[in-house]
Amino acid sequence: MDKLREFLLKYLETKYKVSDTVLGCAERLLVQLEKGSICLKIEDEAEIEELKKSPAVGQSEIRPLVFDGEDLYIQKYFVYQTRILEKIKELLENGKIHIITGGPGTGKTTSLATILKNELEKRILLAAPTGKAALRMQESLARQGIKLEAKTLHRLLYKQFPLEADILAIDECSMVDLSMMSKLLDAVPGNCDLYLLGDKNQLASVEAGSVFADICRKFEKEHKGNENIYKELRVNYRAKNAPGIAALSKQILEEAVENFDNENVRYLEDKFESELSGWYKNLFSAQTKEEALDFLKTFQILCATKVGKNGTKRINEKLCDVAKKEKAKFIPVIITENNYQQGLFNGDVGVKDNEQAYFYTGDNEIKNFPALTLPTHDYAFAITIHKSQGSEYERVAVVYPSAEKEDGDERGTILTKELLYTAITRAKKECFIYGAKEVLVNSCKRGISRASGIR
Repeated sequence: MDKLREFLLKYLETKYKVSDTVLGCAERLLVQLEKGSICLKIEDEAEIEELKKSPAVGQSEIRPLVFDGEDLYIQKYFVYQTRILEKIKELLENGKIHIITGGPGTGKTTSLATILKNELEKRILLAAPTGKAALRMQESLARQGIKLEAKTLHRLLYKQFPLEADILAIDECSMVDLSMMSKLLDAVPGNCDLYLLGDKNQLASVEAGSVFADICRKFEKEHKGNENIYKELRVNYRAKNAPGIAALSKQILEEAVENFDNENVRYLEDKFESELSGWYKNLFSAQTKEEALDFLKTFQILCATKVGKNGTKRINEKLCDVAKKEKAKFIPVIITENNYQQGLFNGDVGVKDNEQAYFYTGDNEIKNFPALTLPTHDYAFAITIHKSQGSEYERVAVVYPSAEKEDGDERGTILTKELLYTAITRAKKECFIYGAKEVLVNSCKRGISRASGIR
């Protein structure tokens, strides 16, 4: 982002000779973009006049900046947003867009299965943002008698454009960023029924924008009561198995947390160092790839940050040392870049030994890869909460910082209620929370606020 900021500001100065006022607006826009917003609201009349007459600012013509109504955009983000809104309008006019939102265990996939059971003769495509989310979608539908392959969005769009489908269903849509949503909608035929499923309260995408939450807000306002267009599921059918997790997740969203301890959630302050070896003893003792991969479904450490004392980098290093001492046969890894040839995608989690790496494929079979040929990857004893989206585990350990800003994290970290909500709702049975109480409490008081023109 620093390079983008430097390049754009210099380009505006040298190419367009913009005024200091316009340059200041552009710099503020870039700051907001870094925080996840895709536009900047301009209210100062003098700034509005400067922007309107600046040669660097346009709308229909190609310019680096776009000023639309009272919102200032970098051009490509405005184009993405415009395409999304135009396609939504087209699909609405054709009665072809359907939103299903709700928290974990509310029956989003069950609702989709009920619809698909009567449409199996049609061309149906299923997809999700990550390999793990696609696998979960496929497994969940298979349990309800729908045996179809679910692909990652990257793989789906890499293979077909436009998409040849009568029905397209996308799960975990909160993870889909502005650029990907624009490309996806561009590929959807106007006569295709599009189902977008997700939890509007979950973390927004890593990149700028909160597209699914924005669309949900728009549809809730304009189409509330028409469940064919917008359906919000509120009853948590899994709550009976873990009522404490359901209760705490609700309290977090309502900013009404009283404490972090209940029948399914334990707050253990910052004392997780001594627990590290114990958490992974079953993985360290695993003798087969099946045992190792199955363990990954039962437990995961989820960190709010990558850096600092309680970040993924340090915890992974410590657990790698423990694994060596224990002579563990398998180490967990997470893929961090897409590789279409190998069929491995960012967010896929598997295990590796000295020679091979092993991952579950879409048909729930294990695929082997030579360890030396793996795409870029990290250790996955601990992963970030962002990387855990679309996943579920029997138990999770949520590790928060011991301070709002730790050594090694110069920018600090945006710790929000959506982050904590996403973390604890990855657990189906039990959740352990570590970190400074003050940091957790403050996190519950902050919500994600990302400006956009999808409203």
